[in-house]
Amino acid sequence: MSETKSAEPLDRIAVRRHQFRLSMLVATMAVAGTLIGSVAGGVFTLLNTSNQVEATVNQSSNEFLRTQRQQIYSEFLTAANEVCTTASSVSVAFDNFDGPDLSGVMLEILGPLPRQNIVLGSKFAAVELIGSEAVVESARRMVVEYLAGAETIGWLSNDFAADDVVSADALSTRQQQFADHFQSGKSAQEDFLAAVRGELGIPGHGDRP
Repeated sequence: MSETKSAEPLDRIAVRRHQFRLSMLVATMAVAGTLIGSVAGGVFTLLNTSNQVEATVNQSSNEFLRTQRQQIYSEFLTAANEVCTTASSVSVAFDNFDGPDLSGVMLEILGPLPRQNIVLGSKFAAVELIGSEAVVESARRMVVEYLAGAETIGWLSNDFAADDVVSADALSTRQQQFADHFQSGKSAQEDFLAAVRGELGIPGHGDRP
């Protein structure tokens, strides 16, 4: 009888120990699960934050590049328009003067042209560094044609300097060469503007915003 009574407490102690170990195991697993969840959540948060930072950096970089391109293209067009203004004045002179009068007017008109050509070339160098292929190609054609037109007028000025009287045939030839080059330059300028609108996402005149 005493042996039975003494065995019962031992059994209870064993059961309690088993229950305690089981509860500790469950608690440990719960803590481990919480830690794993926290770590995983932290990793996902870190990745999400990293992606957001990268997207923000990329957006800022794209906006900066777009702003730089707009400024450079605007300066290039300004330089090109100055050359075109001089070209227009030359065309007016051809239509309204001849002989020595044309010579004097031409020399006055062409005074700023060398500087304008230098500025145009320097602005194109910036376009070449930052522009897309389509933009650079059309800008290069603009510069080539405008400079060729200016060179044609330079030859005519030299002819006038050598002889105040230039033959009608020579004058007509130079005038046509000049007109052809600047017309090609204007066509290239239209292509340049179309390429810029495409690159920067600017709607054209007939496009909806």
